[in-house]
Amino acid sequence: MCKRFLWNGDKEGKGKALIAWETLCWPKAAGGLNITDMYVWNKAAILKHMWNLCKKKDKLWIVWVHTFYLKGRDPWGVDIKQASWMVKKILKAGQWLIEKGLQVTEIMEETNFSIKKMYQVLKGEYNKVPWRRLTCNNLGSPKWVFALYVAIHRRLYTKDRLSNWGIIGDDVCALCKAEVETHQHLFFSCNFSKQIWHKMLNWLLITRGCEGWNEELEWAIGYAKRKSIVADVYRMALAATIYYIWQERNLRIFQQKERTTGMISRLITQEIHQRASMIPRLTGYMRNLNFYP
Repeated sequence: MCKRFLWNGDKEGKGKALIAWETLCWPKAAGGLNITDMYVWNKAAILKHMWNLCKKKDKLWIVWVHTFYLKGRDPWGVDIKQASWMVKKILKAGQWLIEKGLQVTEIMEETNFSIKKMYQVLKGEYNKVPWRRLTCNNLGSPKWVFALYVAIHRRLYTKDRLSNWGIIGDDVCALCKAEVETHQHLFFSCNFSKQIWHKMLNWLLITRGCEGWNEELEWAIGYAKRKSIVADVYRMALAATIYYIWQERNLRIFQQKERTTGMISRLITQEIHQRASMIPRLTGYMRNLNFYP
């Protein structure tokens, strides 16, 4: 249900997920959205029931299981054939710890048990992605950041991908109408999008040329590591520019509407100013950017 709502906006909708659900359940620093993996969380909750059994908590169901099934034995060392599926699930939960290379006895003998901490143990370790500061620390609108997140994963439905799947035959960029539409081209090798990003860089007082997505992303990763208001506004500008370029692309394809690069850059500037006005520490710096690119 959560997956369908994320990608379709409707719990009943059907459609192809842009990014694997397993990836979305990773922490944000690892390239996910930190969505709780309910399958793993359920395992952690069941292990809490096993821990309660080991501690012989004063609960009716625990007394009943000890009396009729365990009879003085450890829960993880019992093979019960005639029991409810729920009891069997609890008694077999120790195998999840073994699969992670953990000692069941040590976990069950601990004084306290946290479902949240066990969830993190079952999820395992992860590697941080180099672009995490572009999304984790982005003060832009959530829809901007989400568009940037999908673009970084290169999972937007660009025409080259749709053409490879046999969905469309025309793979020419809707903005410049000159080259094949790919992530690398759309952000920002395309003449149209390049003009927008060039205007935004000038507005940010950043002097550098525009390149393709791979090169821009690499440069952005290094620039976003800075802990400054300038870097905060840059992250917002990058996310907003990705969002509005993708929006313009869709407007031209599905509604046959077009806007100029000047109109889009002005819109992005206005939206960033409006967003920054709600963040006190940015208001002073934004006065230096009180002009249109």
